[in-house]
Amino acid sequence: MSNSFPRLAALALVALATASAATRAADFAPKGVGAMLSVDYSYAAAGKKSDKYDLREWKLLRTLHIDAQLTAVAAAPMPSLQPMEAGQQTRLQQQTAQVNKFAEQSAPMMASAQAIMEKCGDDEKCMEREAMRLGQSMSGTPQLDATLKAGKETAAVLAPGANRYQVWQGQSQTGNYRIDEKVHIVHADPICIPLPKQRCTRDEVRQGAGTLANTKGSAAIIEVDTGKSTLTLMLPTAHEALGYTETVTTDEPEGTHSTPTPKGPQPRQLAFKPVEGKAQVPTFTVPLSGGWRSQSGVQTFKFTGPNEQGGTMTVRWRFQVQ
Repeated sequence: MSNSFPRLAALALVALATASAATRAADFAPKGVGAMLSVDYSYAAAGKKSDKYDLREWKLLRTLHIDAQLTAVAAAPMPSLQPMEAGQQTRLQQQTAQVNKFAEQSAPMMASAQAIMEKCGDDEKCMEREAMRLGQSMSGTPQLDATLKAGKETAAVLAPGANRYQVWQGQSQTGNYRIDEKVHIVHADPICIPLPKQRCTRDEVRQGAGTLANTKGSAAIIEVDTGKSTLTLMLPTAHEALGYTETVTTDEPEGTHSTPTPKGPQPRQLAFKPVEGKAQVPTFTVPLSGGWRSQSGVQTFKFTGPNEQGGTMTVRWRFQVQ
């Protein structure tokens, strides 16, 4: 029985937090209210690299637009998306310790209540009779006084603070994308000696556009912190690989590559990665600018790969309560 009491206390804490949120509704949006998080990703890379033998030029643009529909969760005194502060961690530890203390103190009473339930089963009159006997037998005893005192102390420790946070959870999303990439290569592989200027030329063109097919759910999460006046965001991205067409035009002789170059347009797919090597933008926090119900910003991420892999991702986002 003592193992179940912490869960009961936790449920009581949630109920109290919900009641507290209701009294401060003016500071937060009501639970279930909708909002839109619009995000525009743009990866751009352009450059040229050459020496007396080889040349490589590239120009890439990949864009992804997402509109994520979010709904408000009930305001709460503790964060969900952000790490807890030191003071909040200490308070949680104190609450846990107090709940365990109360569970230990009330264990004899809980054991007696369990015995009554086992004796009476579904007989409500029996349970009422035995409960009265238990109360009479404990009346005025040190055990009852200590348990009541521990109960009051536990209620005081579990009392939630004022609501400070509100989470907005992604429900669905729509979006579209565009891929436009061109790479021009001139190289002096020995196999190219028979060709004019003893050089081979290779042009790679990758193009595609479309709408996102998977619109169920969204990884988007936003948390408003009215205490620090900040907004913490986990941005959405595409759930699926993005299709495009690749066309390679080259005069390279057969055998230049271990895998023969396919002729004509070829269907391809790529996983859109907003951050180098990652499919998700790391969670970040920004200061609020004015009222929290309408916020926007720009983040940039520099890729460190070679040539066209070393571009820049620009992320423009806007959060608007509907």
